[in-house]
Amino acid sequence: MPFAFRPDRILLFFFCLAVFARGTHAQAIPYAKSFALPRPQVEQALKDLQAYSGQKLPVLDGFVARADNPLDRYERGFYQFSIELVPGDAGSTIVRLSAKITAWYADRDVAKSGYQVLPSNGRLELDFLDRLEEKLTGKAIPANSPASTAPQAPQPKLDFSGARGAATMAAPLPQTAQPPDEVAALRNQRIAGEKRVQQLTAELQNLQEIKRGQAHPANLLVVKKSGTPVYAKNAENAHVLFEAAANDEFEFLDAEGEWIHVSISGDSRGYLRKSAVELPESLAARLRTSGPGLETKFTGFRVEREEAGNFPGVWEPLKGKRVKIFTVQLVSQNPKETGPTVRRNYCLALFEKGLREGNATSPEPEGVVVIFDAADGGIAAATSANIQKLSSGALNGDAFWQQAYLDPPDAFAPAPK
Repeated sequence: MPFAFRPDRILLFFFCLAVFARGTHAQAIPYAKSFALPRPQVEQALKDLQAYSGQKLPVLDGFVARADNPLDRYERGFYQFSIELVPGDAGSTIVRLSAKITAWYADRDVAKSGYQVLPSNGRLELDFLDRLEEKLTGKAIPANSPASTAPQAPQPKLDFSGARGAATMAAPLPQTAQPPDEVAALRNQRIAGEKRVQQLTAELQNLQEIKRGQAHPANLLVVKKSGTPVYAKNAENAHVLFEAAANDEFEFLDAEGEWIHVSISGDSRGYLRKSAVELPESLAARLRTSGPGLETKFTGFRVEREEAGNFPGVWEPLKGKRVKIFTVQLVSQNPKETGPTVRRNYCLALFEKGLREGNATSPEPEGVVVIFDAADGGIAAATSANIQKLSSGALNGDAFWQQAYLDPPDAFAPAPK
């Protein structure tokens, strides 16, 4: 439909703006219009226009009067009309309707996410009443017709505050044309109102930026990409609690190798890949200098890769079986940091780590293998059953190493006393 300047729309816009300013945006404002037709004909036109079935909203901006949260946090917008037909004078039918808009609010706190009802700004109702009038009369009001260009006093709004089914009309205003200067004044008021809304929006955004800059804890990490999984445990095959969105923030709790332990909400905890988040510089520097885990205790080694696969050898206890494999690189040439005794203790720590992470995967690995990627490196392996026995005290250290796989044995043999 071509755009037609209608002063009644402008007055309705400022009426809605006044309601918005008073904070009554949460209430659904009904709109009504009288048609000089019997109820069955009006009802059939409503069905033809699919007025009783809900419709999706491609965007919320321009249809919602006001929301408690930014509109970009809402998705899956949907609206449905609440319609009531009331008998009017001389066989006419009054159509009263209001739009109920719902949308899914995605909060950073999962517990606060959910569908919310948003107030309509009247655009859906007015557009539909125009389409209903065109349907019933069979013609649209041309944009250049005298009825649309000549300024007229707006029709009074129907008052349904009384008993249900009764409709009273406010005293009608004289149907006299307004001076052209008044039309220009209304247009200027509308432009001034839009500028004021834009100014208030910009001031609100500035205040939000200042607030974030002043009260931003130093232990918050930021998710890089949308769809980043948050796991229940520090393992790739662990249960995914939910998928975080880009720029979501979580409180840092601890670091375990390539995993970051975070607080989600209240007592809820989860794990994120270190590569999936951005750490504050102070926190990243602390992890580099005194990061928790094996890299702090064993400074001569670094885990280069973790993977699950079949045992890379012919050792009978693990031949052809699925194992957890750690590939390790030497970062020091100091024998005190990479010697056989330190290497064996480092393998014990990786054995326990691999067993702990393997318990959270399916199927669980039947052993753990440590491969030292160096000229004088070696391979150490042990079954999950023996590692469990060693951890519980059912197997002592000497017996454990006698049953483990060491190649070559000299690479893990302590220096003779």
